[in-house]
Amino acid sequence: MEKAASVRVQSLAESGIQTVPLQYVRPLEPSHAGDSQVPVIDLQGLSIDHLKEKTISEISCAAENWGFFQIVNHGIPDSLISRVQAVGKAFFDLPLHEKELYRNNEDAGNPVGYGSKVGYTADAKLDWGDYYYNVVWPPSKRDMTKWPKRPSDFTEVMDEYGKEICNLWKRLMQVLSRGLGLEDENVLNERMGGEGNDIHIRMNYYPPCPQPELVLGLSPHSDPNALTILLHDQTPGLQIYKDGAWLHVQSVPGALVVNIADQLEILSNGKYKSVLHRSLVHKDRSRMSWAMFCAPQPEAIISPLKELIDDLHPPLYGASSLEDYKKKFFTKGLDGKGHVHQLKHSSASH
Repeated sequence: MEKAASVRVQSLAESGIQTVPLQYVRPLEPSHAGDSQVPVIDLQGLSIDHLKEKTISEISCAAENWGFFQIVNHGIPDSLISRVQAVGKAFFDLPLHEKELYRNNEDAGNPVGYGSKVGYTADAKLDWGDYYYNVVWPPSKRDMTKWPKRPSDFTEVMDEYGKEICNLWKRLMQVLSRGLGLEDENVLNERMGGEGNDIHIRMNYYPPCPQPELVLGLSPHSDPNALTILLHDQTPGLQIYKDGAWLHVQSVPGALVVNIADQLEILSNGKYKSVLHRSLVHKDRSRMSWAMFCAPQPEAIISPLKELIDDLHPPLYGASSLEDYKKKFFTKGLDGKGHVHQLKHSSASH
């Protein structure tokens, strides 16, 4: 049986509180050590003969050295992106009682639906944000009991966006296969289940906060899937951890943010990096983001690609199904890179 709904951060913010409740307060390190520009890559280069190899190299280098990059000329129409943002904002503008019809069972580690926390660790600090989570692609795998009936065009928009993201993901996985030196550009796609791959959405809403320096919108973590493609509303707040410091990801108009997630780090035997990231909030404005989590089939067994293993390059990670991996992730909650480190062989940690 599901417990009563959690307190929603949006409701807290709209109540006019002046002091943040203690369960959200956490000590923060300095937010950044100077801004740094995550690589911005023009995907149009993949369609131009004399730029294709250069573009592949830029993407693989960013995946290896940053774990994050931004893409422009990605092929998704601006008009569709505007519609995705519009239906997301419309959902969070719904009355609370209507959103609660789709509440998830967060205490059981099930993120599907409307929620405010990840996992059920009793003493964990809470994040200053609410979210909506479900499968977007393929539509047949959605939990329709948690699928919003309003706004009325939510399904139509998500169908279109899910298909576009699926096509973009396949292109990126082909490029990342090439970046690993693999002759067959479809290796990564095939190891994750081929046409059966799933795409999940997490729409994040970070309300204004009276004391933003005391909270986080989203705790430090790496993503449990394979690749994440993020759309945001141009309000700053996303940070990545690099070279011992938290760095702001600068907004680039029309760009999507791509980050390597845990399953791709494992498949690449550590060449591609799934890096820590987190979200900050603001005092006088809200922030929204739309994360599309591209994932293998739940039953797919993920381990380092055999093509990358030899006497000089032993496997750095053990094998796990995505289903088991995500069960631990959503039960324990956001835990830095603790989840992927549990699969790392002890000899590789030294």
